[in-house]
Amino acid sequence: MLKKTILILSLFAGILFGGSTRLHPVVKSALLPGWGEAALQNSKRARIFRLVEVSLVTACISAYTFSGHQAKQYESFAVEHAGIDARGKEHQYWVDLGNYSDMASHNEEHLRFREMESLYAENEGWNWTWDSKENKSTFETMRIRSDVLGMMGKFIIGSIVVNHIVSAIDVLYLTRLEKIESISLIPKINPDGTGSLSFKVEFDL
Repeated sequence: MLKKTILILSLFAGILFGGSTRLHPVVKSALLPGWGEAALQNSKRARIFRLVEVSLVTACISAYTFSGHQAKQYESFAVEHAGIDARGKEHQYWVDLGNYSDMASHNEEHLRFREMESLYAENEGWNWTWDSKENKSTFETMRIRSDVLGMMGKFIIGSIVVNHIVSAIDVLYLTRLEKIESISLIPKINPDGTGSLSFKVEFDL
């Protein structure tokens, strides 16, 4: 995920500094928030969107980095205290590892519920036996922390997408403002003696 994020940032940088000035400001902000605002000489709005983007990207990279670091830690911890082979294991294995003291306990429970597809085969690298309840609990805490950080990264990615959309909409709003030719308030006295005020906006289509 970190490599993908860096690749996307590199792509944005290439677009930004590659001399492509024919893009519509809305497209620019959809690619890189604040770019379209800057093209319309609205530096204050551009700065806000850029700061939000930098903050979100930094938070996203940090979340995935710490999640990966925590995952490596709990895997090493399980190797030392549960005697596992960490190679080629999927996420569900690590969840089961924190919920059962050993593989036999896991298989016995799933046999009672006839969940044959959830059983682990003997002597095929799936075996584990925790040396203490405390270490199993410590492992589970580390695993959950890693998962929470990973989930935070996903939510932040969603926020980044929203920031791109909002910036593009903001530029669309600004470009519409530029097409306004005149704004006028027209007072009117009605025959019954009441008054009214009309608001008139003329656009250059």
